[in-house]
Amino acid sequence: MYMVTNTIQVLEGYGDAILERFKVRQGIEEMPGFKELKVMKKLNMKGYEEVLVHTVWEDKKAFENWFASREFHLAHRKPAMTPDGQKMVTGNSIDHYEVVVESDTSEAAGYVG
Repeated sequence: MYMVTNTIQVLEGYGDAILERFKVRQGIEEMPGFKELKVMKKLNMKGYEEVLVHTVWEDKKAFENWFASREFHLAHRKPAMTPDGQKMVTGNSIDHYEVVVESDTSEAAGYVG
């Protein structure tokens, strides 16, 4: 399994506007190898906001196919702008992960700590 997290820095006061954009689906769910999407707002930020977009894929190739797809490029073609013409997104970083250990609630039932 392969995971990618995009940490997006947003102008203070515009995090919710970015989150709203993710409520409109852009085809990621139909991509072969797609497993999961979580969009999160980091709490307790000062001076700016952060939105994390976390995706899970069967493998690296599935993610690369999404990244190269027409759907990806259409979803990212128009930057979010404030009413006065500033870009809401001020930066981002993308981190890639290979899942090494995985657990879920069915496994946790037998956990002895």
